[in-house]
Amino acid sequence: MIEDNNNLILFISGVPSAGKTTISYELLREIDYFRIVQETDILREILRGYNTYLSEEVSEILSDLTEPAPHTELLSYERAKIQCTIMKKSIIEIVKRQNRKCIPTIICGVHIIPEILYNNISGNNIKYVNLYFDCEKDLYSHLKIRSHDKYGEKSVSFLFEMNSKLQDNFSFMQSKNPNTFISINVGKLTIKETVTAIIDFLQQQQSIC
Repeated sequence: MIEDNNNLILFISGVPSAGKTTISYELLREIDYFRIVQETDILREILRGYNTYLSEEVSEILSDLTEPAPHTELLSYERAKIQCTIMKKSIIEIVKRQNRKCIPTIICGVHIIPEILYNNISGNNIKYVNLYFDCEKDLYSHLKIRSHDKYGEKSVSFLFEMNSKLQDNFSFMQSKNPNTFISINVGKLTIKETVTAIIDFLQQQQSIC
């Protein structure tokens, strides 16, 4: 069992259908001291603290973030990076607040791009997980389960390209910092197997510390 770590921050990234939210809540069932922060929470933080700046300087991207709601349109990797850059300051403030209050936290979402966040959000208590697919067929199988009407076959290549770019950059960072990053190919894993892989990783890091 994972020992209570009152300043653990776990970021979970991945394309739509990778299971970020599902895995987050299953982790919460196994490790009940976690709290979960999702994209809507980050958007509230942005609008609370930076409404004037965003409306004046990046109104077009603010519109991207709030209208339509997250996940109602497909994001390219480059666009997700831009949105993560805008959200970064608010994510940093959330991490600081959770650490100050000693609340172990999972932060997940399609806008969580580790290569944008890592330079400002790192340390022994910060861990990054990327859920990815190694083939389009597995991605499509997951998309059909999630929302067949919303994600058709035409979406698969677009999303798989984002998935691949995210994983390529994540793998490079993982090679440099194996104690901070773990990538999991979720294409043929069950939810339980994915959760077990994450818990095993966290337990290994505890033993190293």
